[in-house]
Amino acid sequence: MFQRLLPKSPRARRMALIAAALLLSAIVAIPASGVALAQSPPPADDISLVNRDRQLVERKKEGDFVARPIFSRQVGVLYYAIRHPDTGDWLTNTYQVRGGEKRLAEGWEYTFEYPALGEQPELHPEQPFLLMLAVPRQGGGERHIFYALIPVHQPKGLWDRVLGALDPDRWARAAAKWVVQGVHGTLCGVFEGVFQTDIANCEGW
Repeated sequence: MFQRLLPKSPRARRMALIAAALLLSAIVAIPASGVALAQSPPPADDISLVNRDRQLVERKKEGDFVARPIFSRQVGVLYYAIRHPDTGDWLTNTYQVRGGEKRLAEGWEYTFEYPALGEQPELHPEQPFLLMLAVPRQGGGERHIFYALIPVHQPKGLWDRVLGALDPDRWARAAAKWVVQGVHGTLCGVFEGVFQTDIANCEGW
């Protein structure tokens, strides 16, 4: 059947065979290339917050702070926002970090201060908050999300430490512990005196 469709001229027949071979190779190549593209893995987008187990936010006495997150690779854009630690409510808009980039041995550090704009709300210095850090994924899709604690302000000066040690709440907690220890020790002595025996775990406080 195929031979009947070919031209009778040898030259024309040879050209027709070449054209048929090229057409067949093109038909085979199209699905093959499509399969190869479909099976190609997406580009790697591994990133981690290197200092997530450390205190990466330094709180100031007025409620402002300086954040120094370190990522395992360089990021093109970094966003941040602040949430309430108990309710999860968003307390600020999402802001973009500009500048503050530094290459370190363990990764890339991005330093930024809050507040940096007049519109950013003040934060109470004696209340902790959650800092949300967002990094766009390579190739699109949802962002990488990381969280860090914005701690309460802890004074560092000698006089501040003295005043902190005299904090009534701290003394109340310490006094309560001393009372419990004293009562426990007294009861241990009474029972050991009555029964003339040692009570297990009596000295473990």
